[in-house]
Amino acid sequence: MTAEQELKRLEREIESSKLQGAPDKRGLLPPPGKEAKPRNSFDVVLACAAGLAIVGVGVNTIRQMPDQQAESLRDGLIGGAAGLLVGYALGKFRP
Repeated sequence: MTAEQELKRLEREIESSKLQGAPDKRGLLPPPGKEAKPRNSFDVVLACAAGLAIVGVGVNTIRQMPDQQAESLRDGLIGGAAGLLVGYALGKFRP
């Protein structure tokens, strides 16, 4: 094979690799015609929200702090859990 033929073959390979797209973070090529979709794990969000809610409710059982502080902490944790779920839902279903 001559140098010109080898050069043309390499140029064709480079052009075909440009048309296929760049590899994603794992080093794999995305399927043709589809963009890589971010993976939002609802399980992680649900586990965090459940943890915040459980700690918020658990504050009432401990009661080693004044009532006003315990209620404020409980309300803040439960509100944080609700905000986490609402934020996930808005981010997941936005257009």
